[in-house]
Amino acid sequence: MKLQYRTLEGTNTKTRRLAYLTAILSLLRREGLSEGLLLKRLLQWSQERQPDLQNYWVQTGEITSTRRNSAGARYLSLATKGELIAQIAGMYRATRLGLVLFALTRHYGVRSNPFFLSPAEKIFYTYWILTSDADIFLTVLERVARQPGISLAQLQQMFQSDFLARLELKSSSCKDEMLRRQLFERRTRVADEWRKPHRYAEHLVPPRVNWMLDLDFLEPGNFRHHRYVLTTVGRQFLSALPQLGNTEFHDVTDQWLASGYWDIAAQTLSGIEPLTDWEQLDEKKQQAIMKPLLDETFETFRDAFVPKASLTQALLYLSIRVMLEHRVVTSPACLAQWLSSPRILNGRRYEVRLSPRENESYLLATIV
Repeated sequence: MKLQYRTLEGTNTKTRRLAYLTAILSLLRREGLSEGLLLKRLLQWSQERQPDLQNYWVQTGEITSTRRNSAGARYLSLATKGELIAQIAGMYRATRLGLVLFALTRHYGVRSNPFFLSPAEKIFYTYWILTSDADIFLTVLERVARQPGISLAQLQQMFQSDFLARLELKSSSCKDEMLRRQLFERRTRVADEWRKPHRYAEHLVPPRVNWMLDLDFLEPGNFRHHRYVLTTVGRQFLSALPQLGNTEFHDVTDQWLASGYWDIAAQTLSGIEPLTDWEQLDEKKQQAIMKPLLDETFETFRDAFVPKASLTQALLYLSIRVMLEHRVVTSPACLAQWLSSPRILNGRRYEVRLSPRENESYLLATIV
């Protein structure tokens, strides 16, 4: 199992509602906006939906009208660190990953109350969090699983020791010398430089437990009283994650995120049943599913003048669309294998062009 260090460093306690990230992508669309204009529109979005937040389980994480709109800036920072958006030549733009979320919300819309996430958002955000923040997110989630009813103060007090234990175990489990050095350096900083560990934890733990609430991993009733108990969804999801050896620690790899994640997401996050496995379908049925979705994918993501789309972007989008639209469980790895042989559909030839750099691989469509 090839491990990586996955954390969204430097998060802020204000960034508690995932719906604001969806709002940022919806405001950007495919355009570029200056920071000032984007913050202004984000504040307006927040003000217009204040009644929705009041009707959510909790009201924390709100972007309010302050002189510097500091909460809005914190959300932009989070979206940037998580590679959902990027600042280019002074303008914020959606990244390829961010455009997947935008395309999903454009197709499925958002709930009448946007703070209650749709199945598409839950699948996307859980994937995104595990990809970019698994080490912090799972440290908190595992402590809640081990100690149901734990308080926020206890979680924050125990976070440093829990995080150090995770990094130590991960270091002893990996064979990559570069990763081991990275983990050693991180352990040293956490152990020696966190003079007031609870102050660091204030910016790490509250956002994660709030994201867990948004994803239906935590019981809302206990949450309101600052006590944390996993829901059935949360317990099932955590128990299905890969473990580090014979320990209670869980972790993920790129390979697992491209394959194993999707079975778990289908069973716990999609809200759909019954579900069919892609491999159980015959070729005719697979082609019938993919014909319109491939056309849609190219229309959504293709480069301006070239008939190609980012492979990673296309496979992520297709995996979610196939699950929600057709009740069929597939994965980026499975679809990449299916497309490894050129397919002629709707008068187009679809084929994969791989690159040593994953982000430079793409899906090509040519007219035949």
